[in-house]
Amino acid sequence: MAYYQTVIKNGLIFDGTRIPRYRGDIGIKDGIIAAIGHIDKVDAEQLIDAEGLHVAPGFVDLHTHYDAQLFWDPYCTLSSWHGITSAVIGNCGFGFAPVAPEQRERAMLSMTRVEAIPYTSMKEGLPWDWISFPEFLDSVERAPKAINILPYMPIGPLLIWVMGLEEAKAGRKPTKAEHAEICRLFEEALDAGACGWSAQRLLPDGPSAVQMDYDATPMVTDVMHDETCELLAGALGRRNEGFMQ
Repeated sequence: MAYYQTVIKNGLIFDGTRIPRYRGDIGIKDGIIAAIGHIDKVDAEQLIDAEGLHVAPGFVDLHTHYDAQLFWDPYCTLSSWHGITSAVIGNCGFGFAPVAPEQRERAMLSMTRVEAIPYTSMKEGLPWDWISFPEFLDSVERAPKAINILPYMPIGPLLIWVMGLEEAKAGRKPTKAEHAEICRLFEEALDAGACGWSAQRLLPDGPSAVQMDYDATPMVTDVMHDETCELLAGALGRRNEGFMQ
């Protein structure tokens, strides 16, 4: 009886540990890599000949905007075509949660403007069966996926949710109560599975104002206050986990 469900033989292995590449076989048992070295082919239920091929762990794409596309493209094309097995979404402070129903149109138009994601695709493909960020993650969990998804909490939608569109767009400093609610919702997102928070931080005018909103106004995070960033960073520090992008 074969010991491994699958054996990948004769591949050129790049194992991610920074040692030079080497030729070898990989034995997979119960869905995990159980051995690397020379493995007899009789020990395999399924044999994959990797002669002339490179074998490596799946790559992580740290910067994507598949927040919408993952709902109609489970392969997150083109990333998965190139060995990506995990993708981070919610980058740059752009995203779709928390978003009130009346702000959904604006969220899609903004994503079309800054990331060139077709509006018609989002209009047809987004299920919008969420409002809060944890509900969004529940929807992502339900969606068929061929790769792993790791989300940032985008700060643009969060500021609009707490402060209102006009106030957030105006760059008003959040009140103490608003800052407390921003941090509470961020902590809630971390508990639900967010890996951190993201924000585009470009000056709203001058030569660096290269990525405006669809209506030619600055993005919310371009006019957010440094104190807000410090409070969000503090939340990560207290938990000793997470990232800022």
